[in-house]
Parts: sequence; C-alpha cells; structure tokens
Amino acid sequence: MAKRASANHAPASQPAEERFVELMLIAADFVKNCGGLEPAKKALADAGQFIQRAGGVASAEKALGVLENLRDKIGA
Repeated sequence: MAKRASANHAPASQPAEERFVELMLIAADFVKNCGGLEPAKKALADAGQFIQRAGGVASAEKALGVLENLRDKIGA
C-alpha cells in the first residue's frame, strides 16, 4: 500500500480539498486491509515505534530492505 500511496503522490498545486479526499481514501483502504479501525491504529502505533527506535524513516526503510533481502535469499 505504501508503494501505491507514493505512486499516487499528489503534486503541490493540487487543491487542499482534493488532497484531503485522496488521503481519506488511502486511510479507508488501510483500515480495510488491516481488518478494522483498532487493528489499523495498532499497526500505525507499531510502525511509529519502529521508526522511532530505528532513528528515523531512512533507517527504518533501510532495515526493512535488509529484511526483505534476507527473506528473498532464504525463500520464505
């Protein structure tokens, strides 16, 4: 979903109302994919905690990339 959200990144000139609607649709899709509002809130809290412990978004992305690479290598 993150890749889809970034692929649909809105240009800076997009009206605020359109950007809000786009964000609400992404949020609704996220909640649906998580299985409801409570699991979505937990997923966001967990992600926030992971990013904080990793020392920022760049470090968290790097760590996830390493994990994905390891998963591909072991064939999981």
